[in-house]
Amino acid sequence: MDFITRDQARRDIVTLNLPQIVLDIFDEKPLPKNLDIHFCAPYPIFALEPIGQAEYGDARMTPLWMSGGSTIVAYQHAPERRGYFRFDIESGEEEPIFLTWQQVLVEEFQFLWESEWTDEDLIEVAGWFNFKCIELLIGELSQLNLDPVADRNAWYREFLRKVQE
Repeated sequence: MDFITRDQARRDIVTLNLPQIVLDIFDEKPLPKNLDIHFCAPYPIFALEPIGQAEYGDARMTPLWMSGGSTIVAYQHAPERRGYFRFDIESGEEEPIFLTWQQVLVEEFQFLWESEWTDEDLIEVAGWFNFKCIELLIGELSQLNLDPVADRNAWYREFLRKVQE
């Protein structure tokens, strides 16, 4: 990835016109409903020198937040790969690029649902993120029994198709 400073990443978040909650996460403000347990600033990226950041690809990207301990959610600016994606800061593995804002939020809200958040809290927090598919997600997750990883991955891919913007 092209070297990016924390200040440049913050300017990119503003330019991308992302919801205020994303800036609050990035700026490490206290978050309501203990969201800071799951979302935090992507500080490991900014601790790297240019050569360390370059290990995560050769295009311009903006890290938005870190979730799950080592997963960074980011925005890829390159025209041929533009969109949101996640990558593991430890292994370098990345998930699909070209995700829309709605699609990149699916995994985050699936995690919160699996953490037994109430539907009311999920809907409230989804509003902060401008996640328009929360009721569809809650409905589908409530009816599923996804134990095998293969079933889980197939459902996830199909749900992403449903929520394309």
